[in-house]
Amino acid sequence: MKRFLYFTIFTLIFFATACSAPPPAITEAAPPPTNTLEPPAATLVPTETPTATPDAAATAAAQATQAAGDVFTEVDKLLSDSEASYKEGHLAWQQTEPIAIKLQGPSGNTATIQEIDKNLTAGNFIFKSDVTWDATGWMYCGAVLRSEPDIKKGKQYQFYFLRFSGLPIWYLDVFDNGSDYLGSISKEQRASVIDMANGAVNQFVVVAEDEKFTIYFNGERQGRFFDNSKQRMDGSFGFFAWQESGTGSCTYENSWVWSLDK
Repeated sequence: MKRFLYFTIFTLIFFATACSAPPPAITEAAPPPTNTLEPPAATLVPTETPTATPDAAATAAAQATQAAGDVFTEVDKLLSDSEASYKEGHLAWQQTEPIAIKLQGPSGNTATIQEIDKNLTAGNFIFKSDVTWDATGWMYCGAVLRSEPDIKKGKQYQFYFLRFSGLPIWYLDVFDNGSDYLGSISKEQRASVIDMANGAVNQFVVVAEDEKFTIYFNGERQGRFFDNSKQRMDGSFGFFAWQESGTGSCTYENSWVWSLDK
């Protein structure tokens, strides 16, 4: 009986408690998410990679500047202790390919002359070339300076040096009409620095300032000479070669003319 009574009392208390409990709180559910429009993705438009436009004039100018700088370095090394006013000069001409004068002797009274540039003339200048001579007999290699327009017949200075065993000599003379000898500015000059071996390379430099000429071989000054008659004060340039007998050649490379004219 007590167990039933206890059960009855417990049941009554449970229902009383359940009936008196506060109702559960009502919470509002979050509204369902709405579809939002995303901004359209940026469209990448391919662009062409810019390419450099070749500027031929600028390239040529840069190359000319570099060439002039290289020649000036050579001039400065050779003439820094001289009185020549080369620092105010400019590059008038530079050789781009070797020039070979091939000979079959005897050449007789007339040398073989090859003009280097029809547009090149100068009065005051520095003229440099590296010359290779190759011959079975004795020969001359050299240059033509301040020539009249017809370089093979015109009045001109001829500078030349001899390849002959034991005789390293050179001259600076005046000629006309191709072979008419008018006189020597230097007379016969010896230069022991000239390499006489067949196939040897010798460098010459001629500095012309008005009536004054200064000659260098292989970097060594040979002397200063004057043409007081001032027979030629301006003109064209060429290379010179003469063969006594047999075959031979004079090959000119790394040549340039540095103008001292204002």
